[in-house]
Amino acid sequence: MNKGFRNEFNKKNNNQNNNFVVEDIELSAQTKKAIFLAREGKLLESAKIYNDLIYKGKFNHLTFHRLAGIYEKLGKRKEAFQCLQKAINVKKNYAEAYCDIGRYFLDAKEIKSALNCYTKALEYKPNLFGAYINIGNIYQKSGNLVEAMKYFQKSLEINNKIPIAFYNIGTIYKIEKNLIDAERSYKSALECDKNFNLAKIGLLEIYLDTFNIKSLNKLKNYINNAGLNDEEQITNLLTFFYLDCSPKKQYIRALNFSKRLGGIQKNFLQSKNNKKIKIGYISANFNDHPVSKIMETIFINHDKKKFEIHAYSLNNIEDKVTKKLKINFNSFSCISSLSIKEAVTKIRLENLDIAVDLMGYTNKNMIKIFNERIAPIQINYLGFPGTTGLSNMDFLIGDEFVIPKNSQKYYSEKIIRMPNSFINSIKYEYPTSKNVVQISSLSKESVVLAAFHKTSKLSEEVVNAWANILIKSENTYLWFKKPIQSAKENLLSFLTSRKIDKERILFAEQVSSYEKHVSRYCSADIFLDTFNYNGHSTLVECIWSELPFVTLVGKSFSSRVGGSILHSLDLDELICNSIEEYIEKVVFYSSNKQKLEVIKNKIKCQKKSGIFFNQKVFTKNLEEVYKNILRMQ
Repeated sequence: MNKGFRNEFNKKNNNQNNNFVVEDIELSAQTKKAIFLAREGKLLESAKIYNDLIYKGKFNHLTFHRLAGIYEKLGKRKEAFQCLQKAINVKKNYAEAYCDIGRYFLDAKEIKSALNCYTKALEYKPNLFGAYINIGNIYQKSGNLVEAMKYFQKSLEINNKIPIAFYNIGTIYKIEKNLIDAERSYKSALECDKNFNLAKIGLLEIYLDTFNIKSLNKLKNYINNAGLNDEEQITNLLTFFYLDCSPKKQYIRALNFSKRLGGIQKNFLQSKNNKKIKIGYISANFNDHPVSKIMETIFINHDKKKFEIHAYSLNNIEDKVTKKLKINFNSFSCISSLSIKEAVTKIRLENLDIAVDLMGYTNKNMIKIFNERIAPIQINYLGFPGTTGLSNMDFLIGDEFVIPKNSQKYYSEKIIRMPNSFINSIKYEYPTSKNVVQISSLSKESVVLAAFHKTSKLSEEVVNAWANILIKSENTYLWFKKPIQSAKENLLSFLTSRKIDKERILFAEQVSSYEKHVSRYCSADIFLDTFNYNGHSTLVECIWSELPFVTLVGKSFSSRVGGSILHSLDLDELICNSIEEYIEKVVFYSSNKQKLEVIKNKIKCQKKSGIFFNQKVFTKNLEEVYKNILRMQ
């Protein structure tokens, strides 16, 4: 704050300025102009007016609060936070500013400070709607859904015309798997505001999880444009990976999403002269999770003479897999309870050369520490099949297939391409089993088409293609992983409406262990990949089980993973470029078991000597990637 500003600030607070009435008139007129400009999207011009008023000492608490809102939209969160603090300096009992400051603390995972702010806000204004909403959010994130519901219900008592309260209640119902009440609550939010995007996304996720195609189709216009406007808030980028495979749209959504994290400002850290290259892996999934299954042999095979490997867990729950993984790291730290600032400080002090984010925007991520920068080089890898949109995420690891050169413009990160597939194989030591009762009871001529995908990946196009396969090939059976009851009913209804006999639709029951699940693959003949969002670890499981899969190549990262794996295995004959080709190829192999056996023999040969199955070579190649990146700096 400069000297002139400080003097005017003091004059204003003491009501000592002789031109107070004149200034009030100017303040009112200029504020109206600034508000108008902000509504027109002219944020910098609006901010200039507020700053000019502040410099002249012609302001009130609302001036700072409104300027904070402008800075927030511009991605200048630090400046926005400072404006909110100044609003409180002007008006000590300004409850709304305390509430907004609490939100900043909450975003930074400084929970105690956030709660203090919300408590202070309610002290000054007991019926402040936003404070109840945010306290409820704190309890929800901590897993205390009962307490969270109390605060959300209280917010409804204060005002039942604001959609966020209904949305939050719907989200609790969704977490509790009460999808009927969740849907009702999201619809109530839309009755308050038909354009309330968060509720639309909540409904989308319910309809994806239940294969409710009719309801999804009613939201098609929204799906096509959601998240493409930087004013429009979306909660989960992955939701839209299931709904389309446009890399351009995914890029725009990621950029807009990252702006709300302040992700447009680039910053740097100086590299240290470490004796060994220090790599930090950040993940919430150092446990029984597909990401750890793919990463395990990388952690094991890292050259410990040249690399120091550090793990930072975002999950305080450990299992036997965690204990098994720990021995491969130089250090293993749980940072899940730390604030963003505390986590950044801790990791920076350990002087990493490279930080690898295995999460992206997936559940329990702490991507904000990458936005603050925790290492001179930061890499997005494996956990999130797309761009983060963050200026401070330097690289993304892919390969020539998942990210063709003509798609590189849709990634904010620089692309590093692995020499084969970007994904490591998994070495299983589980016994195979052909004693799955529902399969072994079928005739020998039967062909089982497995599709062990989660329901959200099953688009209308996908299941319609599978229906056409069944129509065109005799003795074929479609084998799903058993979903929730409503999804099962919707799948059966969809398929029977296309004249598919229910007897040809099978559902694999839940099993007690991952080993038992993987052992079932050998009971199938062909695995059917999904379109917009391919299988990832699921396809690795298939190949290890010597089960061929057929994939349709799209344009986005997530829709090209199957092609990447098959290409690296020299199995391009299973890669399709259209739905028609996909259907024809599955029908062909379903009716030509000898040709199918040739494919299976190729997979067996690859398992013996192929590069895809050589985890040591994969790790060595990854280490070369790390070394090359360091040389580039």
